[in-house]
Amino acid sequence: MTPTPRYAQAGAAPTAPPTGPEVRLTLPEAVYLGLRRAPAIRSAYLQRVLEKYNLSVSESAFSPKGGIVASVNADRTGASLNGFGQLAPSVQVLTPLGTAINFGWDLRQSSRRQRDNGLLTGDSALTLSVIQPLLKGAGYEVNMAPVREARLQERYNQLRLKATVADTITGIARAYHQFIQARQQVILAKGALQRARELDGANRALIAAGRMAEIELVQAQSTVAAQELATLQAENAFDATRLALLTLLAIDPETRILPADTLTASPVRVDLKTVTALAFDNRPDYLSQLIAIESARIGLVIATNQQEWDLSLGIGVSTPGGGRTGWRATEGLPNTKTDLRAGLQLTIPINNPAVRQREVQATVGLRQGEVLLEQIRAQVDQQVRDGVRTVDIAWRQYTLSRQVRELSAQTLANEMVKLRAGRSGNFQVVSYQEQLRGAENGELTALVAYLDALITLDQLLGTTLDTWSVHLNDAAP
Repeated sequence: MTPTPRYAQAGAAPTAPPTGPEVRLTLPEAVYLGLRRAPAIRSAYLQRVLEKYNLSVSESAFSPKGGIVASVNADRTGASLNGFGQLAPSVQVLTPLGTAINFGWDLRQSSRRQRDNGLLTGDSALTLSVIQPLLKGAGYEVNMAPVREARLQERYNQLRLKATVADTITGIARAYHQFIQARQQVILAKGALQRARELDGANRALIAAGRMAEIELVQAQSTVAAQELATLQAENAFDATRLALLTLLAIDPETRILPADTLTASPVRVDLKTVTALAFDNRPDYLSQLIAIESARIGLVIATNQQEWDLSLGIGVSTPGGGRTGWRATEGLPNTKTDLRAGLQLTIPINNPAVRQREVQATVGLRQGEVLLEQIRAQVDQQVRDGVRTVDIAWRQYTLSRQVRELSAQTLANEMVKLRAGRSGNFQVVSYQEQLRGAENGELTALVAYLDALITLDQLLGTTLDTWSVHLNDAAP
């Protein structure tokens, strides 16, 4: 016995098609609707929020930063009650030359209370220290490297967002072309069914007039059944493409949409030198590799500097003071003695090959990036040439397929005239009907292939956003 699936219901009616008003949708409307609702676009813009914040953090590397440490402690030891409080605000500044400046104020208050007497003391001190690297970690190029890396990463993130939007537009445009192609195939299938029914009617008239044997009617009836099957298959394919387009647009799958556009095409003249230059100016993958090479050069500068001896100059100034309370000690600081200190510190690595390892890695990475750039450049040139040739061949195929369809339609019309005059048979007419059906599908397929080739060429050139006049909402933070 054949097993029965769990979802099968005895006597259940077939799935009803979606109900509700029909919505006619043009290709530009589908693209702009998809840009607002597509999950990939929404996720990319959410990621941009984090990326912009990361950039702002890196840009603030040389802005003053501070902190406040405050503490209060109390304890009881025998008959003695002790208390201690501290307030220590500080400010740190790092300059693009590598200078580290630290300023701090340390305010302390302590008290000790016994049964007969008490003791209250306070301390206050101002400190200022300046540390300037002289070899390792010194210089504008070295200290600005993290900021430059962050800016390069931001440029890369912008290119990635552009690529995501372009891929979304390309995917929606191709899905819409498939959608309208499936709709047109339904129309063609119904037209072929109508021609098959007309042939069946003509055969019945000839049989009634005694000019054709009744056995000839079987072939016409078989053709009608075959075209009914083809129409059902075309309607099923149309519904599948409708669901695929609705999924890309993040719209309720029960929505009844119909294509409002008709597939038309006109020849496009493409100059190979012009579009190749456009590709090198706009392709995200090529521009991303240029950014990677620039980042590798920055990494090489840092790696080279890390091999230097660690020599730094330190200068410090402190003003300590004391009194009954911490605030009184602070008020007396201008009259206290200032302590000054200065010194040099040198650290020399000995027999440590790991020091040069980073430079070797950075050098090799830079050379590999340059080799990869050459490969990408050759790949871009090849893809653009293939894209331009594909557009040209697709247009020629479309024009030839249109001629084939026109000649097939004329041939079928002539054969129908001969059939009514008794000078042809069903076999010839059915054969020409099949030829016309194939020619119509061939013309439609060639037209869609040409339109898709133009979309693909836009993507290969990196000009999809320019073609659709899409401006990214990606302002600087």
